[in-house]
Amino acid sequence: MALENRNTRHEDEYSRLMTILNFRLPHRFKNFGLISAAILFAFLLFYKFYGSNDLIVKDLCRTFMLFFLLIASLSKDIVEDEYLNHVRYQSYVLAFICAITYSIGLPLVAFLFDILITKITSDGAINFHEVSAFEVVFILVCFQLLFFETLKRLGRAQ
Repeated sequence: MALENRNTRHEDEYSRLMTILNFRLPHRFKNFGLISAAILFAFLLFYKFYGSNDLIVKDLCRTFMLFFLLIASLSKDIVEDEYLNHVRYQSYVLAFICAITYSIGLPLVAFLFDILITKITSDGAINFHEVSAFEVVFILVCFQLLFFETLKRLGRAQ
């Protein structure tokens, strides 16, 4: 009896986990997310070159841009099958590895160059570059979208 209850509980937890993993928005949200993110990116560029530097506007635009990219990432393709699910999981893994490598590598490279420049200029100040959460999440979502499209095209071509 106890073994049955435990198996049922594990099956329920597995079922809930698979529901979360297989959650996808309708395909029309993909274009909506990508177009909205591109508009916000263009606005941020315009805002930067216009000379404004209000931090709240930049943070809000960046947050909404990440939200729209997430919507695009979670959207279905026109034809969803097991192959695309597999490719989607692979793209998430590759994006995660690239984002972690970026988060570790960029500060180290910046630190090494700072040491080299300090030895050349002899000013004695060495700084360590911090990677912001926005940079990491932006790289993660963009890499996932790029890897998904690339793997999808390469796999279908074979």
